[in-house]
Amino acid sequence: MTHRPGRPYLPVMVIALCSLGLALSAFAQPPPAADARQVQLDAHWKGEPYHWDLADGTVLVQSVTDDDARATVTPRAGQEDYVLEMLWGRFPVKVSAECWRRPAAQFESCAEIGPREDTRAQKDERAEDERKELERKRRLAARTAWMRPEMTQQSIVAIIAKTMRDQQAWMRTPAARLIADNFACDTSNAGLPKITAEAQEKYAQARRIGAYDAPGKPVLIEAAQLGNWRAVTTLFNVAMYGEDWESAQPLVAWLLEHEAPAGYNKLAELHGTIASYEDGHASSTDQDLVTALRWRAAQAGDPGAQRDMSEYFKQRDPQLSERLTQCALERFPDLK
Repeated sequence: MTHRPGRPYLPVMVIALCSLGLALSAFAQPPPAADARQVQLDAHWKGEPYHWDLADGTVLVQSVTDDDARATVTPRAGQEDYVLEMLWGRFPVKVSAECWRRPAAQFESCAEIGPREDTRAQKDERAEDERKELERKRRLAARTAWMRPEMTQQSIVAIIAKTMRDQQAWMRTPAARLIADNFACDTSNAGLPKITAEAQEKYAQARRIGAYDAPGKPVLIEAAQLGNWRAVTTLFNVAMYGEDWESAQPLVAWLLEHEAPAGYNKLAELHGTIASYEDGHASSTDQDLVTALRWRAAQAGDPGAQRDMSEYFKQRDPQLSERLTQCALERFPDLK
């Protein structure tokens, strides 16, 4: 018999097992009836559950393959269409009346064994996977759809490229030095984009519901659409958690375009993650760029960057580390 794949992964086997209504302990191997025939499987398939059915689903034989990996089938008068089903697939088998009259050794060569098909359990599982994938794509599209037509792919690339060029120049200035004198806490938040009361309330509502949970995400998107840059950073965090870099890039570009210092910090996170994705380690050059982007964001007033840089300075400059933390929490107590 052809079409003998390797063993399926566990979830498929478990679901299929339930679907077939099989329990290994319940199987017996009765002696084949005089008119029964057997189909030879690959040797490693001995002791595997199977059943032979008619095309209408009537079960003829339900057992396990014998020690020689053979599956036994019995005839049903007037029927030519049979199905051999195992955990890993089902095979349509056409057996003419002539095949049953031939010697047992000639049965398999006479029967017409069709290509493997998915079992009902596998079809159900595939349909469920497709449903989940469509829902995932719908959620991903909603995450950035509110930006259109402002953020085209061309503008996203242009914004990030320009920022990277500008950052290289900034890193050569005295402001890029990682020293305490380069940080002053602006309690007025003058460098941050203004957030309207409506946008702030939507963001607070999303947090109460659970900004990272499904019910809270539509509200979070509403807050972002109203111009709440903190909602946009949260959407970015959600995207990065799911390795959805396609959504993360336009979110970063939006922050940068709207002059939110968080754009530098989120660009640092995106760049660092991508740079270290393959082997888990970013190069020293990439690490320096990430730190510089965060330091620039912290100086400009981004609380997330201040918290990140506080961790960076924890051993290097404990006093500066404490100043950064206090600045972030005094202005945005909900960061806790």
